[in-house]
Amino acid sequence: MAEALILGCGYTGLRLARRLSRAGHSVAGTSRSDERARRLEEAGVRPLVLDVGRPEGLRALEGEAPDVCFYLVPPLREEGPDGETRYRNPTVDVVKALRRAPLEAFVYGSSTSVYGDRGGEWVDESAVPRPDAPAGRARLEAERSVLRAGWEWDCRPRIGRIGGIYGPGRTLRRSIREGRYRIVEGLEAWSNRIHVDDLAAGLEAIWTRGENGRVYNLVDDEPHRSEDFARLVAELAGLELETLGPEEARERDSESRWARKVGSKRVSNRRLREELEVELAYPTFREGVPAALREEGVEPGRG
Repeated sequence: MAEALILGCGYTGLRLARRLSRAGHSVAGTSRSDERARRLEEAGVRPLVLDVGRPEGLRALEGEAPDVCFYLVPPLREEGPDGETRYRNPTVDVVKALRRAPLEAFVYGSSTSVYGDRGGEWVDESAVPRPDAPAGRARLEAERSVLRAGWEWDCRPRIGRIGGIYGPGRTLRRSIREGRYRIVEGLEAWSNRIHVDDLAAGLEAIWTRGENGRVYNLVDDEPHRSEDFARLVAELAGLELETLGPEEARERDSESRWARKVGSKRVSNRRLREELEVELAYPTFREGVPAALREEGVEPGRG
């Protein structure tokens, strides 16, 4: 069996770790806090308390020898001297730190935000990326850095562009109940999501069946309106869903967050299904939301 290293073993990473452990693989995962590390250890994951954005964290990685590395750390946000938010990607440094490892694959978890707003049109992995917000541009730069460093250091790079992640604990139920999530009036953008368990399956498949240098969209079968997702959650959880005007909504959000809300595109998952041969447990949010709510302890339809 293989040794897997998950950098950024948070919400998605922990579900991936459990999946890999069930398959008999040994899994190590990184966290920046001792509390989170204890949770990883309780789940059977060997915890590594380190920050890949710091030199001491990179030095600690040099002692690791995984067969596969999953990089799930988002671009690091920093405030510049002018007060502007900037992003830093330590991906090249991470690849160098693992250069002596016998890597079968270095899987970088990117985002479908690299495509930008497409006015509701369909896009697949052949589309030229056009990120229209700082976070998306940082993701694209990280992709390119991984590919360049990957070929230089022979880490067998592969990219997974991830849509909106949902699952137990991330159904919007609490945000709707507390009035923090509201539908934006008149906004009809197309969204693309994936249940966290299907995402874990996709990431594993990129490692086991993917090709070096290849990009894979990790989304479910059916793009949908964000409003439809929220309305289903509210209906099944017995909640009232409030509406917000577009001007007020825009004032509340950061540039990147607003870009995610208004960016409209339908992302194809053909490669995920046909090349990686992943059979989704939750092909659409209509199957995934009730399952996630049940894991949250909510019987759909009973609140």
